[in-house]
Amino acid sequence: MKKNILLIAALLGAMAWTGCQKIEEELIEEKPEVVEEKATTYTVTILAERNDGPQTKGLEIGNGIEATTTLLKSVWKDGEEVKVYLGTDCIGTLTATPDGKNAHLATLSGTVTTASIVANTTTLTLLTPRESWDYTGQVGTLLLTDDAANSIEKKFHYTMASPVLVTGASDDGAGHWTITTEDAHFTNQQSIYRISFRYRVGDTKTPITTKSVTISSANGHLVQSNVLGGAATEGPISVTLGTATTNPFFVALRNGDETNAEVLTFTIVDDNGITYRGTKTIPAEYKPNGTFVSVKNASLTERLDLALSATKVSTVL
Repeated sequence: MKKNILLIAALLGAMAWTGCQKIEEELIEEKPEVVEEKATTYTVTILAERNDGPQTKGLEIGNGIEATTTLLKSVWKDGEEVKVYLGTDCIGTLTATPDGKNAHLATLSGTVTTASIVANTTTLTLLTPRESWDYTGQVGTLLLTDDAANSIEKKFHYTMASPVLVTGASDDGAGHWTITTEDAHFTNQQSIYRISFRYRVGDTKTPITTKSVTISSANGHLVQSNVLGGAATEGPISVTLGTATTNPFFVALRNGDETNAEVLTFTIVDDNGITYRGTKTIPAEYKPNGTFVSVKNASLTERLDLALSATKVSTVL
């Protein structure tokens, strides 16, 4: 009898275990399948254009003399990098090959990697010259030939084409994907200012040997940095020259207000540490980003003078 009871208990235990196992198996089988989109690398070739219209002036000097030119031409340079964005994500880098007969035109080529390309629906944004959109840290130089590392042409001359429609996505059968797009038309995202200063007392004007300048705007919309598709950080722009000079130098300024006349305030420190201050009104017609603005020999009337004390100081606070 006792053996029968033990046998029945063992059978019931096995049935209970089998039942639990079956339920667990059913639960596992009922889990929804998670399908991850696989990122694909696409080869891209895009025809790109820059124009010399009022919104798209570039960085080649019209008459070859930086101090006196009235024109900055918009051209492509061989090997120039272009960042490709899908939304706010950078998905690749293209390089430019200028047209041999017209440097306003170029072919951009390279690869992008993403899982979200849909022909005739997806649009891209193209941005030069670098991924971070930032106007701080300028040193007053314009061209690569002036400063290969920190010039405006190298780091602060942002141009953008958006939106650029993807018109096709195809596989050659061997796993090599290619996308085609409509032509990309780039516009400048900031203005270039050429500036130099004089200190004026009555009718006497003395050139200021500028070492650094901080530029602020009355309207308060000078852009320090920008997030693609997001908000801008606004505030004064400071420029520190490698060598103090009385000659004109250059600053890239992006203004969030492109409509109203603007009063810019300049605070300058010269090579002797003396501080000067003054303002300049920028008419509304020169406000749109993409304009070349010359503010040479701006006259400033304020200077911070510190009188020398006749009292000796023998202690340090």
